Amino acid sequence: MSLRKRVMASGNKTVTTRPGQRADSSTDRVLSILDLFTEDQPLWTTDLLIERLGVARATMYRYLRALVETGFLTPDGGGAYSLGPRFIEMDRQIRLADPLLQVAPEVMERIRPALDGDQLLCRFYGLRVLSIYVDKTDPRIKSSFDRGRPFPLFLGAPSRIILANLRMQQLQRLFLHHPHEIASAGLGHNWLEFRENMRVVSKRGYAVASDIDKTLVGISAPIFLPSGDVTASLCLVKLRKEVGEADLPPLGEMAKRAAAEITSRLHKPLRAVASRAPKSLATARPKRNSPRRASDTAAARRAAARRAST
Repeated sequence: MSLRKRVMASGNKTVTTRPGQRADSSTDRVLSILDLFTEDQPLWTTDLLIERLGVARATMYRYLRALVETGFLTPDGGGAYSLGPRFIEMDRQIRLADPLLQVAPEVMERIRPALDGDQLLCRFYGLRVLSIYVDKTDPRIKSSFDRGRPFPLFLGAPSRIILANLRMQQLQRLFLHHPHEIASAGLGHNWLEFRENMRVVSKRGYAVASDIDKTLVGISAPIFLPSGDVTASLCLVKLRKEVGEADLPPLGEMAKRAAAEITSRLHKPLRAVASRAPKSLATARPKRNSPRRASDTAAARRAAARRAST
């Protein structure tokens, strides 16, 4: 696997890193500490952190002190730390102020009677996709996609529709660095197969999968930013035994219509914020991110058409 080179912002030092690996800066090392706290290992001692990250003891003490003072870590006695209350505060802020969470639940509620199933609103970052909002109506559905639980970018309908709508350069980098994961997920054993599979999904406008929860089927459609970049997905979830092949296209169209409406509604608050930005910042923004668009869905249509032509 080839290595990726990144140029550090401080100076012109070139640092070689693998995809997903943080560069060796103080900020990256502090973030790497937070990355270590997981469901399987929620507590870390100072000694374990020093051993894992390979930093000097004095440096680790400095990092831990900063994280404790800002509420991101909490000392739990015996030299152990756990994630702190700052995350609870930030979670509340997300629930109250995330533009996507401001507009999507109303749309999801409206299609609830026609769907007769559950719905997931999912975002992504890096190689992870996670649910940020669940509309649950069918008590028989037991989904692994509970709020905040991450899943790979290559598995599940919410992930695959996001993957299929990434820019071509992003897909190329993903295949370069993760060919085995992509092949294992059945998305293609070479670049041409992978690109074609993603083109088909993007052109259709929705993804269907049952590879995570075998008893369920997910039908997902993409949600776009004003720039045309995919930012999230809406997934309709039903019991697999109650969905035939003939049911998938109507469910796909339902997901597409709802996601398109969420996209349209999402653009309005984002453009309002962009319109209040200082003029110097607005002029520095790349043209494709301009808040002035002919229509709310034009960017998404252009992105889909560009990928369909490849």
